[in-house]
Amino acid sequence: MKRSLTIFSWCVSLMLSSALPQKAQSLLPSPSGETARYDAYIELPRGYLSGICIMRCAGDTLRGSIFNEFGVSAMDFVYDKRKERVRLLSVMKMMDRWYIRRTLRADLRQLFKSMNAGEGEYHNERRHILYRFTPMVDSLNTPHPHDTEE
Repeated sequence: MKRSLTIFSWCVSLMLSSALPQKAQSLLPSPSGETARYDAYIELPRGYLSGICIMRCAGDTLRGSIFNEFGVSAMDFVYDKRKERVRLLSVMKMMDRWYIRRTLRADLRQLFKSMNAGEGEYHNERRHILYRFTPMVDSLNTPHPHDTEE
């Protein structure tokens, strides 16, 4: 009887631990100086901005840049994880207005919080702006199917 209760309690604890939600893996680069690349998509009510975001983490500081596929830089930023503060270093001319910068800082801060929780998306309900950062697959280390050694 004692043995069956031990086995039963072990099975119940195993089922409960597997039913608990697992902590999602952060989408942000690790603090060891790792570089991460993302497909960046920002949808505005009157248009969208798509491109590539490259981020590098050094300690508590995350530095990044968003640019389009042609290499035109949209913005450069620094995010301090400890203070949860975003600083915009440069913003493209058509978006370089104080009210747009303020919205971008607040939205990027929320986006980085959600990326740290494992989600790559943030939606600003008030301004109807959608931010979606999807990690890019590292194609440099993956062999191409047409590359064969003879």
